[in-house]
Amino acid sequence: MKTIFYLLITLFIIFSSCKKDNIEPTSPKKTDTTNNKTNWYDNYVDGGVIPNNTNVNPIVGTKWILTKVMINYSISYPNDTIEFVSSTQYKVNSGSVRTYSLYNITGSTNKCLTLNYFSSFGGSCYSLTVGCYFISDGFINNAEATDLYNSSIHIIAWFQKI
Repeated sequence: MKTIFYLLITLFIIFSSCKKDNIEPTSPKKTDTTNNKTNWYDNYVDGGVIPNNTNVNPIVGTKWILTKVMINYSISYPNDTIEFVSSTQYKVNSGSVRTYSLYNITGSTNKCLTLNYFSSFGGSCYSLTVGCYFISDGFINNAEATDLYNSSIHIIAWFQKI
């Protein structure tokens, strides 16, 4: 009997020492309107939108003369004028506007110049590997052009900036 009594007293002490804390929900913290950072972009031009011309294409506005072309070992001297009128468009001999792209080649100091529907080479899309400083140097010499749709055509071209 004593054992049961001690057991009951022990259980009573254990359960009476356990106390549950009442956690009441608190109201949200009131925000300080004097230090509101949600309208941070209002102080910027265009509402904080990054302008599209952050990466200026240095070839825009330049004109080049295609001085020499070798297509499958046949050499010609077309003297066609290529004008880069925007960051994505060019003209040949003041004709129709065509598209192009100029981008860095990963893992190289060279750039890739892709001329879409370039009539001076035959009207297809051609990709040329050019040197990193070709614009400031003012010339492209011995650049191999790859026809994006027919790899059997072998073209080498020379351009001079005017």
